[in-house]
Amino acid sequence: MIINNLDEMRDFAKQFSSSLRKNDFINLIGDMGAGKTTFTGFLCENFAIYDSSSPTFALVNIYEGDILIYHLDLYRLDDPDELLDIDYETYFYPQDAITIIEWAENAGDFLPDGMINLEIKKLDGEKREVSIANDSIRGREINEYLGNWHFNYDFYCDYCKW
Repeated sequence: MIINNLDEMRDFAKQFSSSLRKNDFINLIGDMGAGKTTFTGFLCENFAIYDSSSPTFALVNIYEGDILIYHLDLYRLDDPDELLDIDYETYFYPQDAITIIEWAENAGDFLPDGMINLEIKKLDGEKREVSIANDSIRGREINEYLGNWHFNYDFYCDYCKW
């Protein structure tokens, strides 16, 4: 999916968030500055959370709105064993919540199976390429849901490329 600007990213986050359910674990993949935290903010807006920010220095932010969202940023994690100090099971196996993680590769073998892997690649300017891997059941379900987007919703996106 090609996203041309922030308005389109907000629209995509809205559609993506409508496909989520409690206990989902979303792994945001992308280089520094790709828009992972911006996407998270847009996604949170759809759950009546308007004060989200990067948890880079705290590792975890917890947002309360229509649903509880755990947002982890493991960029500064030096050793996966440091996750033992933050009760990682609460976040990696969310009950009645959604977890969003950035820099999951720093978690080593602690990561759960069945993550939704969403990659954001920076192109030119505000333009981004967004893809959701089909490597989990939830990833395949969300891709199918988003693939039928134009057919299932009154909202029509005349600039989207999917």
